[in-house]
Order: sequence, then C-alpha cells, then structure tokens
Amino acid sequence: MKVLLLQPNYDCHVLHPPLGLGYLASSLEKAGHRVAIFDGTLKEAKTEDFLNEIKKFSPDLIGITVLSRGHNQTKELSAEIKKNFSIPIILGGSQVTAYPEKIIEDFGVDFVAVGEAEETLVELVESLQKKKSNFAKIKGLVFRQKDGKIKRTEDRPLVADLDKLPFPAWHLMPPADYRVVPILSPNKGYPVAPIVTSRGCPYFCTFCASNITWRHQFRKRSPKNIVDEIEMLVKKFGVGEIHLTDDNFTLIKEHAMAVCDELIKRNLNIFWQCPNGVRIDSLDLELLRKMRKAGCYSVGLGIESGSPQILKNVKKNLNLALVEEKLVLLKSVGIRAYGFFILGLPGETQKTVRETIDFAKKNPFDRVWFNILTPYPGSEIFEEYVKQQKLTFETVSWGEMDGNYASYKTAVPLKDLEKYQKKALREFYQRPKIIFDMITHTGFGSVKTFLSSRFFKRWLKDQNGE
Repeated sequence: MKVLLLQPNYDCHVLHPPLGLGYLASSLEKAGHRVAIFDGTLKEAKTEDFLNEIKKFSPDLIGITVLSRGHNQTKELSAEIKKNFSIPIILGGSQVTAYPEKIIEDFGVDFVAVGEAEETLVELVESLQKKKSNFAKIKGLVFRQKDGKIKRTEDRPLVADLDKLPFPAWHLMPPADYRVVPILSPNKGYPVAPIVTSRGCPYFCTFCASNITWRHQFRKRSPKNIVDEIEMLVKKFGVGEIHLTDDNFTLIKEHAMAVCDELIKRNLNIFWQCPNGVRIDSLDLELLRKMRKAGCYSVGLGIESGSPQILKNVKKNLNLALVEEKLVLLKSVGIRAYGFFILGLPGETQKTVRETIDFAKKNPFDRVWFNILTPYPGSEIFEEYVKQQKLTFETVSWGEMDGNYASYKTAVPLKDLEKYQKKALREFYQRPKIIFDMITHTGFGSVKTFLSSRFFKRWLKDQNGE
C-alpha cells in the first residue's frame, strides 16, 4: 500500500526533519509499503500544495501529525482532504494521545493513533490492504465504526527495545534540505540531523505533556545503535552536526558516557549538542569532560524558574543552589550553557518573575530564553487551564500555543506577563558582555537572525503600535 505522511505548515522557530514521521515511514517501508513524506512547514505549503501532492502520490492512506500550535491548520487541512478525496486519514501526536476521542470527532477523520504509533500504523495498513475492518483488534487505535460511533481499542504497550525500530527514513527527509535556524546559537556543522537516543522521562513536571505518551517510562537505545545511526548520517548524508533531542540524554551517566566512548572510538569528528535541554543536576565533571571530548559543544538546561516555591508548585525537582556550580563546570570544559525559563507558572507573582529574571542574570549562562507558559494538552496544567478559563477543547486558542502568549491566569495579569517576557529578554541581552559574546561567537549575520526571530518581530510591532 501507499501511505503519504504529512506535516502541516505552521509557524515554527526551528525547522528540522520531522523525526516522528521518519520513524513511521521507516517502519512502514520495513513492512513492504511505499511511503512519502510531505513537510508543509519546509515547503511553506498552502492547502493547494497538499492537495496536489495527494493527487501526485495517490495514497491509500494519509497520516498527519498534530501539534498544538498547528492544531487549526491540521483541522482545516483534514477538512479539505475529506472534501476532495475519498482517502482514509489517521492522525497522531501527543495532543492526539491526550484527547483521541475529541480529536477524531472534532477533525472528522477516520482514525487516530494513541501513544507510540509505529506498530499501530503498520497493523492498520495491513488491515486496510486485506480489506478487513477488524480494527478493534489493533491496539492503540481510535476509529469510526460503520454506525458512526467512536471506538477506542486497548492501549498498546510501549516499545520495549528501541534498537528494534529501524532508523528514521532519512532518504525521505534529507538533512541537507533543512536549515536548522538557531534559537540561541548558530550551529558549528552543516547539515544538521536531530536524533533521539532515548524515549520517556521519569519526572512529573506539571507543565510537560511528554508523559501522556511515554507514561513515565524511560527507555534507551544502545550506544552502538545510536552511533551506527550517526555514522550512517555522516557517511551517507554528509551530516556535520547532530542534535540530541531527547528529554533526558544525561539521565543515566553510564549510558551517556558509553555513547561518548563509542563516538570517540569511531573517530567521527562530529559536532553535537543537546538543544532540547538536560537535567542540570545530572551533570558532573567526569561526564562533561567525556561529552566535550566526544564533540559536544553546547547544552540546553531546563531551569524553568528562579523561585524555589514555583519549582515546587510544578513538581520540578531541582535544587537551584546547584546551578552556579554546574555552570562553572560547563565553562571549565568548554561547553556552552543555555538556560530555559518559563514565566507564568502556577503561583507566579511579580516578585517571583523578578526572582527569575535576576537569577538568569546573576548566573553565568551564555544565553537564556524566557517562554511564557503554554498549557499543552496532556499536561496537568492544561486541565487546570481549561477549568480556569471555562473552555471546551474546541474553544481553546490553539494558535497562541507558542510560548509567547499568556493564557494561564496567575497573580500577574496576562498582558503584564507578556511585557515581562520582553523586559526579561531585554535585561539579559542588552548587557555589553552578552552583546560582545554574541558577536564573537556568532557573527553579525547570526545576531541579525536571532534579533529577527518571532519574538523580536512581535516586539518591534508593539513598539510601532502595529
């Protein structure tokens, strides 16, 4: 069978290959099916472009990934496909996993996948190929029955051995087609390929939606399997830099050390970084030295708040007293540190916002970013947000789920929170040492790219009264 996997065109600040679709595609290809990926964000596609791609490929099934900030675009695209074709549609993603029955009803599609979908999609395609409708036997699926009623099957167990999954279908999303736009720092090597070395997170942060899929179960690929993929990307696709997009690459020190040893042994001389963020309390000098020797040059650090009470409110188990110590260690080995903070978490006040800004400024971060809390579906905070605002799933302002709009109510008025975000960024970046460091490490061109990001474009419009 022929399966077309689509990523809708949505406003995004980091343009990278859609790894999730890549894993689905390779699993389908391994099962003998023909697959194509059409990345609407990469192509800056309009509805007509998606419809033309469907006409050209003539698939038997269409799969679409759903992101919160792309919710509206996916809904509109699904409706247009249904209007123009008689092709079944399946949706997937963490948002879908959180509310599968609501999504299938609201979007008017045929199927949605719940949780990890590689095996689910293969079984569905095989069932469709045999013209069978025994979908109730496929775990991890929600579907429309012949009578129009919605049926949810038994949840599918998570993939126990990640090494058994084929590498993503990189030939369908060549890294060279993508220019990974830096948020806080330019890349050292091109092209860039993102990979995951593990899935899952054992923590319980209330603002995070990842565990709706991973169920707090942490699983890791073997060091050999990870570096096999990196070596393939280097030799076959000319990749010059790897981004480890795990939630927890350094969670288990011995495993992270083993991955580094494998990289060093193969002498790939590849640059790599952890832009998604690592637990700062998982770092020590031995591990950092090994990471640097293996090619790591920067890491993101999820700090979230400079207020211990706010961290407690959101179940972020982090001792802020460790931050300066770990940042000093990072600097000592030559790995740059990027701190991520969230404004507007439960219990936020003007005092705690000030604490967070001051904390970011007093510690030796190379860069920081301040997001405004986005209540993602699947997180504890989303449930609070819906009740707080008296919303239904259909009336959520999905287009504002990008970290720059305030929607969750705290003691700080929403509009004031957006002003605080701008103030925080100005205070951090308008310091001579940071400006000098940005020019030294990135050059004027990259500084211009950074300043023309979505946030600063909004800020300039606000200054001009647009």
